[in-house]
Amino acid sequence: MEKYDAIILGAGASGLMAAIRASERGRRVLVVDHSEKAGRKLLASGGGKCNVTNRHVSVSDYLGEDSSFCRHALGQFTVDSIAGILRGAGIETEEREHGRIFCKNGAGEIVAYLTGAAKSGGADFSLGADVSEVSHTACFQVKCGRVRYESQRLLVATGGLAWPQTGATDLGYRIARQFGHRVTPLRPALAGFVLPQDSPLLHLQGISLNAQLRIRGKSAAVEEPLLFTHRGISGPSVLQISCFYEKDDVVEINFLPPEDAVALMHDPRNGKLLVKNLFAHLLPERLVRAIIPAGLSERKVAGLARKERGIIAGCIHSFPVCPASPESFSRAEATMGGVRTSEINPKSMESLLTEGLFFSGEVVDITGRLGGYNIHWAFASGHLAGEYL
Repeated sequence: MEKYDAIILGAGASGLMAAIRASERGRRVLVVDHSEKAGRKLLASGGGKCNVTNRHVSVSDYLGEDSSFCRHALGQFTVDSIAGILRGAGIETEEREHGRIFCKNGAGEIVAYLTGAAKSGGADFSLGADVSEVSHTACFQVKCGRVRYESQRLLVATGGLAWPQTGATDLGYRIARQFGHRVTPLRPALAGFVLPQDSPLLHLQGISLNAQLRIRGKSAAVEEPLLFTHRGISGPSVLQISCFYEKDDVVEINFLPPEDAVALMHDPRNGKLLVKNLFAHLLPERLVRAIIPAGLSERKVAGLARKERGIIAGCIHSFPVCPASPESFSRAEATMGGVRTSEINPKSMESLLTEGLFFSGEVVDITGRLGGYNIHWAFASGHLAGEYL
């Protein structure tokens, strides 16, 4: 039996940040992970560049049963906090569209810093260790094979179900339920959509364009690049809107957000053009053929009745899509749902049901939009938990 002040399950962004902060406070910390390497998801994120944060982080960028839960953690660990850490570590960053901040020289630098800082603070690591049992009597006991570890504090920072190829499992949810916590329904988030076999938008793979997406009957709207795949649609706009999608929702796509299709058809200079030729100047020809009925696309613009112009405008500005499903967890970047925030103290990340039990990161029912928000939440919640471990 090896004894520690705190045991952290999960060597991802949240667990590593918690280990650094707890070690800084003089706690003897053990980080346990079944993967042989720390930070596997960080290494793969952002195309290997790791979108560490976003210039515009705010509570409104997060979803969950009670998204205001993240307010305290975000207030304690801001964009300036992570920027200061990166500067101190000599890690160069680059800012891209929408305030997204990446590691300029690759994700390996941030993972090396986090693991190195935790170890220099005195944290021990047990990697490649499968947790076979977690129990609690007078203290927490974690069993990994033949070894048992004991601690008064236990942090579950095991992540969600997204990207199982980077080691994601349901361990954190099982531990939460074991200690009486409820877990909200889990589903893929920041994921593309699989389209039905009869969708006119299939077989358009390779086409990408800027588009505005909204879910019919909901206020959320996103305008970012849209990408057609061999299974359906993806790209930043789809990943963003997937966070708001529920089964049987209708997604409406505006393929020409800066234009007014009706005004274009009313312009006398376009009267002699065929409908398909008018819009092929603004959209990929294959897409125009797919979304505008042939009986209308072959007509001259000047000969269209008002109702027909309205139908064409609807195809271009509010094309309805009924996804067969979101992509699976293996193709999703985040998990929607998690351990209920009403059972966690937002000012410490400690369980309200079991003293000494903490949760942080993706395992909690907080999900950020695309663009560095989820990694920032992992850092912020881990830092807060490390303050109280």
